[in-house]
Amino acid sequence: MKKYLFIFLLTFISFNGFAQITFEPGYIIDNSGKKINCLIKNNGWKNNPTKFEYKIDLNAKIQEGRIYNIAEFSIENGKKYTRKEVKIDRSKSILKRLSKIKEAEFTNETLFLEQLAEGDANLFYYEDSNLVRFFYNLNNNSTTQLIYKKYITENNRIGENTEYKKQLWDNLKCGNLSLNDVKSTDYKKSELLSFFTLFNQCKNPNYLSSAVSQSNSRKVFNLGIRAGLNSASMNFKSPQSSTNFELENNTSIRFGFELEAVLPFNKNKWSLFIQPMYQSFDGEKQLEFQKVSVDYKSIETSIGVRHYFFLNADSKIFINSAFQIDSALDSNINFETSSDFEITPRTSFNFGLGFAHKNANIKLNYNPRRELLSNYSSISSSYNVLSVVLGYNFL
Repeated sequence: MKKYLFIFLLTFISFNGFAQITFEPGYIIDNSGKKINCLIKNNGWKNNPTKFEYKIDLNAKIQEGRIYNIAEFSIENGKKYTRKEVKIDRSKSILKRLSKIKEAEFTNETLFLEQLAEGDANLFYYEDSNLVRFFYNLNNNSTTQLIYKKYITENNRIGENTEYKKQLWDNLKCGNLSLNDVKSTDYKKSELLSFFTLFNQCKNPNYLSSAVSQSNSRKVFNLGIRAGLNSASMNFKSPQSSTNFELENNTSIRFGFELEAVLPFNKNKWSLFIQPMYQSFDGEKQLEFQKVSVDYKSIETSIGVRHYFFLNADSKIFINSAFQIDSALDSNINFETSSDFEITPRTSFNFGLGFAHKNANIKLNYNPRRELLSNYSSISSSYNVLSVVLGYNFL
């Protein structure tokens, strides 16, 4: 088992060092207004960036773009960020920290805003942790925040300042856009983008989709089957030393399925997963005065987080860590002449390293220590398992 663990750690370090985020084609516009085609490191930003890395070509050195020296940058078929000097309200939205002031409380800042819509009316987006703000301008004039704010009223209730609806009605009137269209538009990315698209289409009948900053089409959920091979060992320790024993290098199969949810940020490099799998372990050993046998079957349910390192469009390396709930199925440690023990495992953790190509994947998984006899105070039995698991996602 120690040899396998060494291989696991060595492989992890090698893969982790090899895997890199690729630089993707895009452009920057500097302070002079010059547009430069380049390669930009796409971190799949969840929060609006304050800086980014780029290089002029594959062999050039990496440079850093910041708000003070870059007016705009974009990744091909990806997000576009534009530098804007704006007044922003950073009032808290957490219940315990809500302001008692209804009006927006502005500060002057220079930010990279993500451009969502481009046309006669432009829509911009800003996110910083749990702070979400939208901005707009008309005909590329000054950029203004669309105001939405929760606050504490004089009656100690939660009020809502929805001034953004008045801003939309006063400034984006056109054709068949009605007051009901404004009233039904929530302070959400999809709904505001739809409203701005309708306005721009009204102004220009030839106007096409205005989403200049869209997430690439992606799979939100992956569902697949899993099957593999265990190499496991266990030991048993009690005050009665003559019953202590160890079983090593026991090989068995495992199988199950996995449901994975890919998180919509950081370029889809993070996901959450749940993986129920059947596994078993059995063996026997002749002790000094008696024989002991182990019959251990269970359903392991791993609930964890996974991180991907993309190698190219079809291949990626991943690492994961999971909290594991193990439900034993009529499992026991049976002594020939002594008392028998029912196996009732405790929760544990496991760690994995794998490689995926399109819908297929292979993973090395390690569960370093699982206590099998949680119902006994003076007796313990630890279980260690290294697994090779093959998988195929059909959804």
